[in-house]
Parts: sequence; C-alpha cells; structure tokens
Amino acid sequence: MKIGILSAMQEEFDLLLSEVKNPRTTSLGMREYIEGTLYGKDVVLVFSQWGKTASASTTANLINVFKIDRLIFTGVAGGLDDNAKIGDIVIARRLFHHDVDASPFKRRYYVPLVGADGIATDEKLSDELACAAQDFVDNISSYISDEDRAEFSLSNVIVHRKNIATGDQFIKSSDVRNRIMEDLPDMYAVEMEGAAVAQVCWEHKIPFAVIRTISDTANEHSPMDYPKFLHRVASIYSLYIMKNYIEHL
Repeated sequence: MKIGILSAMQEEFDLLLSEVKNPRTTSLGMREYIEGTLYGKDVVLVFSQWGKTASASTTANLINVFKIDRLIFTGVAGGLDDNAKIGDIVIARRLFHHDVDASPFKRRYYVPLVGADGIATDEKLSDELACAAQDFVDNISSYISDEDRAEFSLSNVIVHRKNIATGDQFIKSSDVRNRIMEDLPDMYAVEMEGAAVAQVCWEHKIPFAVIRTISDTANEHSPMDYPKFLHRVASIYSLYIMKNYIEHL
C-alpha cells in the first residue's frame, strides 16, 4: 500500500517531511514529490500550493505517475458553522465546489460527471482518520504546549464529521460567508482545495479523505497571524494525527 499525503501549506509539509525515512525526490510539473517511508509505511508527500487547479494537477500526478492506493489531504480551513471553533478538526463527509455556477443551463453547483450533490469521501478511511484525530485530541496536552493552548483557546477541541465547501477564494467577508451558508446550508467549513482533490480521486476510483483544522471563522474577524498558527498548532495536528493513523493500520 502506498499512501499519498497532500498539503497546501509549506509548514505542514515540512514537518511531515522531517519524519520521512529514505526520501527520494522527483520533480514534476513544478512540484517536488517525496517518496519514502513514514512510520513504516510507503508514502508520497507533496506540497501542492494553494487552490483548486494546483491541487487537482498534483493529485492527478500522485495517482497516475506515483500509483498511490489512497490519498489523504491535510490542511486548515475557515469555520462556516456558528459552532465552529478555532482548533477544532473537521474530517469531510462530502465536499462541494461553492464557486461553480453554470445556471441556467445546469443546476447551481452542478459539476460534470459528479452532479450537484458534492463528492463523498471514503467512509472507512475517514473513520480511521477520525479515530486517529480523537486519540490526538484526548492527549493534546502531550503535543501542544500550555502556552499555545491558552493563546489559541484550544480547550474542548472537537473532532467533527461534516461537509466542506471549496472555492478559489480566501473567505474574509461575512457577506460571502453568509451566501455560502444560505446556498449550501450543511457546510461546516470552507477551504480552497478539497473538492478538487475529491473530484480527481472520485474519477479515478481512489479512496480519499480530507482532514482540516479550523484556523479562522471565515469573516472579518479571521486572525491574520497564520504563520504562527500553522507552525505551532496546525502542523503539529497534522503530524501526530497522521502518525496515529499510520501506526494503527
């Protein structure tokens, strides 16, 4: 089994990469794909860059060139639901393109081949990741310092299995946030890659899962110090959740 692990943030990618044994680098399409072993399992790691096109092309290479058997996308997302808290974890059930609209020719959010009802993640893989994430949360004080947990209010962190919306836009306006929630009321979080990754995996029949850490509230109050949050919180979440997942395979 070969696992593809995709990150859209350099900080997460670098921390995961530091744990890879016997790394081998292949440059392709302005990306560097790192093959090796991670906690005893064969992996291919890649930093996709931001956005749907970048993540889709990277995913296609993972599938067709590197012959992965499953794919996990790990990263951060903005919370859409009023109950979403910074530091919570969302493992996607279904992913939707919130910026697709071919009406009146097709129903809004309709995607060719896929339809308008989003793309379901692999249930077994997502369940396994949810267990790994819950184990991390139950022991979060072993990984995140008291200082960082206090600064980012990481108390009572919850692992959610919810729907995620994707679009080529960083959501920092309540008007845009509200529009997405009105049109797609079952969305819990919003990001810039997941539905594109999901679509490519679905078309190629590759099991996939998307796991996101809530980093902001997708409005004018979103924090701007992403490097600090990525380095001290989100990257550590990704590393140890992946470690828990792989070690229990």
